[in-house]
Amino acid sequence: MTALLVVALIVALLVIAWLMASRASYRASYRYTEADVKSARQDSLTRSRSVVSGKVQEHLAPLFPEFLSQFNPRDARFLGTPLDFVVFDGLDDDQVRRVVFVEVKTAKAALTKRERLVRDAVEAHRVEYQLIRLPNDLATAADGVPALEASEQTLPALVTRLP
Repeated sequence: MTALLVVALIVALLVIAWLMASRASYRASYRYTEADVKSARQDSLTRSRSVVSGKVQEHLAPLFPEFLSQFNPRDARFLGTPLDFVVFDGLDDDQVRRVVFVEVKTAKAALTKRERLVRDAVEAHRVEYQLIRLPNDLATAADGVPALEASEQTLPALVTRLP
């Protein structure tokens, strides 16, 4: 019985030694201090604040002089992504002179890949207008689906009936 306890003690000591060696090896490879962790957390907070501040400024952009000098805020519609605004210049005056896609950036922020793709499509004049007409009555759909009862005409009922 004592021989079994001695073997168990030796195995436990070997496991503890191996864990300590592994930790020392890890610490040697990946050195960081509490100051590094504190700095990383502070950097994370600063970046997060910048992102939130940028999002707020995007929403408030129509109130800034840079926007007001070019557009009537009542002509602007907020999208958020991939562009911030579509401005229908002159819409409030009942004569749309142009449609302008507006991206709002603060400080030195750069365009994202998706924003660059949209910008490139607009600059290459790959922009269209398309009208899509939906049926007046969902019960008269042309695909042969039986008419829905009035109580069933909800979005979940429609989605489950789609092919």
